[in-house]
Amino acid sequence: MAIGEQYDERIAHIMSKIEALREREFSITCGEWPPIWKPPMSEKAVAAFEAKHQIHLPADYRRFITTVASSGSQPFYGLEVLTDLPDLSNPFHYTLTNPLILFQLTEEEWDDENEEEETLGGVLTLCTEGCGMDSVLVVNSNDPDTYGTVWYWDFANDFGTSPMIDPKTGRPFHFLDWLEYWADRTAALADDEYFGFAETVEGLEILD
Repeated sequence: MAIGEQYDERIAHIMSKIEALREREFSITCGEWPPIWKPPMSEKAVAAFEAKHQIHLPADYRRFITTVASSGSQPFYGLEVLTDLPDLSNPFHYTLTNPLILFQLTEEEWDDENEEEETLGGVLTLCTEGCGMDSVLVVNSNDPDTYGTVWYWDFANDFGTSPMIDPKTGRPFHFLDWLEYWADRTAALADDEYFGFAETVEGLEILD
């Protein structure tokens, strides 16, 4: 079995969950609803992207964008297309055990780290919830446990960035975990309810 093929059954299961939501009407959906998915990218295009930036995309994400959809109108404001960022060849600075939580820093450390936000490398934006709150995927890291995980990214509201953790398992999200969590949480919502990925970030409730 090829590396990517191991994800096909799970991807199909997640997409069936999303498809089951098609007739639901929500008062808040951000992007277009029902979801619209763009055609997948070719293996050739993805391989060229990886070679250019000297990275290997996480296998579950790579399989999704080459077999299902390159982007889409959900989650939130939409799954973003693979973006040709100049800093992907630079490893992500942080790890699962060493995130960047701005309110935990001294004033001097806060200034240094917040100024560096624009130059942080090694991550791709998966989607934005608006108001500066994004989901990002670590595509380059010197730490094998951090590589391939999804992080909550919010410098606009002075939080920083930290891994998303599954509330049930206590494990960090990878791409398919992230997508399935969105599908499951959306399915459980009443038509006028809303949720944000902030609920998966440990310690973020301190800012509430």
